[in-house]
Amino acid sequence: MKKIVPAIMVALAIVSAMFCQPAVAVENKRDQGIKLYNAKNFKDAGRLLDEHLTVYPQDIYALYYDALACQGLGNMGKAKIYYRQVATLAPNHQLGGYAKSVLRQIDPSFVAAASTSSSAFGGSPGPSNNMTIAPAGVPTLDNSIPMEWDVNCAPDEHGVVWVDAAINGRNVKMVFDTGAPGVVIGKNQMAEIGLEPPKGPSTGETGGSSSTEKVKCWVFPMNVKVGQVERKVLVQVLETNQSEPLLGQTYAGLFECTVDPGAKRIHFKQRGYSKGATRNAYEVPYVFVPAGNRIIVNIEVNGKTGPAIFDSGNTSSGIKFLNLDQAKKFGLSIPADADNVMSVGITGSSSNKSFPVRRVRLGPIDRTDLLVTVGAIPDEEGYPLLGQPFWQGYEYTINRQKKVIEFVRR
Repeated sequence: MKKIVPAIMVALAIVSAMFCQPAVAVENKRDQGIKLYNAKNFKDAGRLLDEHLTVYPQDIYALYYDALACQGLGNMGKAKIYYRQVATLAPNHQLGGYAKSVLRQIDPSFVAAASTSSSAFGGSPGPSNNMTIAPAGVPTLDNSIPMEWDVNCAPDEHGVVWVDAAINGRNVKMVFDTGAPGVVIGKNQMAEIGLEPPKGPSTGETGGSSSTEKVKCWVFPMNVKVGQVERKVLVQVLETNQSEPLLGQTYAGLFECTVDPGAKRIHFKQRGYSKGATRNAYEVPYVFVPAGNRIIVNIEVNGKTGPAIFDSGNTSSGIKFLNLDQAKKFGLSIPADADNVMSVGITGSSSNKSFPVRRVRLGPIDRTDLLVTVGAIPDEEGYPLLGQPFWQGYEYTINRQKKVIEFVRR
């Protein structure tokens, strides 16, 4: 693990002093996590801060201290993710400055790309995220944008939900993808819309759910606009994107979203703004994993239950098991008469086995003879992808305040 320079250590001491607050009757998990970090109990600090971030994923104080706890444990991959989020969400805040200082040492390519994003990538400084976090972690409303607004979408015959967006002022059609951790575009697609691609060394490599291939990628802040609301978010640029640009959680996760394919609209709402419960909605709880921006639900397959990623970008099958081990956890094996099908993703294509499963359930949705696919993609998380064909006929709202997905039959 790389050491932080003395100047940063002084800054961290100042931050610790800044956020000492009077005792309250019940401390929130963020404050408890910060206390545990200061006591050098990095493991429990990270656990509490992770739990806090499942409800308040943009709390820059929790993100920053979670990054410190990860670094204390030597988990530099996760620490980089959190530092990047702080630097992007609060570039002009003191914590944003501290995060950038650490990133200059442990992730210099990210800082270099971010520092040139407003010029080398054809954009202007643009808006930052104006949503702030109150001391207890409750998001406040941003009066510079509407409380709620609608965006037209265009579902195609395969269930793919297309939206018109703009990246650094350049129009681009994107797939609305709840399973994508971030906004994703390829150098090839940037060239098509007139944006200069990134230069210099890549930030790292990435893979997809449809291929074992790895491609170089660059991660840096860019201005992303959907409808009337523009935000500066982390964008992942691939050397070559063999699929479509994805509108993932680094933008969509800023808001509560209701996707209604029948009405061809996505309804966005600021988190913290509520006009009451959604009528006739069935609520399904989910767990948000902040490190990968994953929405995890518990599904039942032939009577066996287990976790799956809620992935609107998976339109090819009701469930995509990335490998046979994932399928076996639900008691499934590949039948001899399974069909061979091709799956195409951002990094390439692969062959999969396709066959029907007798019964799959989640909340009010109960499907029989649902087509699933099994691939051969290694996956450390071990989560299959629950896809759009499973909830076809329903509109859904990802309610991030209550941590539920609200389904309404259409």
